[in-house]
Amino acid sequence: MYEVDILIPTARFVFSVEEGCARVLPEFRSPEAFEEYRRLRAEHPVVGMTTFPNTVLLRGARTIVVDPGLPLQNEPVVRALEARGLAPGDIDLVVLTHAHLDHAGACADLMAPVAVHELETRSPSWVLVGGLLELLPLERLSGEEGELAPGVAWTRTPGHCDGHISLRVDTAEGPVVLCGDTIGPGRAEFDAMLPSGPAAAELLGSWQRIRAWEPATVIAGHLAPFAP
Repeated sequence: MYEVDILIPTARFVFSVEEGCARVLPEFRSPEAFEEYRRLRAEHPVVGMTTFPNTVLLRGARTIVVDPGLPLQNEPVVRALEARGLAPGDIDLVVLTHAHLDHAGACADLMAPVAVHELETRSPSWVLVGGLLELLPLERLSGEEGELAPGVAWTRTPGHCDGHISLRVDTAEGPVVLCGDTIGPGRAEFDAMLPSGPAAAELLGSWQRIRAWEPATVIAGHLAPFAP
């Protein structure tokens, strides 16, 4: 059995720029902040958003960090580990649900082997993260599913990107699924099992895989943990 701990919770920081001044919204939760971002884009010419994913620590047969986050999260991730009595050298493996910069950029200070699906290494996003990740030992996952350690399984869940994976972690409270950006920015479509957009068919298949795991808790990339 594993313990699942969120090292750094997800946050969205939305800002607009007017007359040379930046106004940062105090609301940082998701999906509410994403709705504010869309509203501001309709009202202001210059709007931006910085987004942190949930960075998750798994402790069991192996000590694993999932989705370390943006490059500016390097030190906060290390400090969060230290607060739990761990050093970067104690991390056995870093797992990326996918290789987008906001999930993969903070691998540098961990210096642990990185598991990522091989499809991500051939994606356009690899240009932004590959220079860093190729300095680290890479565990290239292939196929549709597998096991990272006893009690930690993975399956490919495309829709957000082709090489996206989700994890099923066995805990004393029941299975916890870490699904990155397969669900989001909100969860209403997942709750209704009615995805939209050009990747709707792929997303539905991925959501069905997540549901089939019968999770007690789902931790998506940019949402608070929830019981499905």
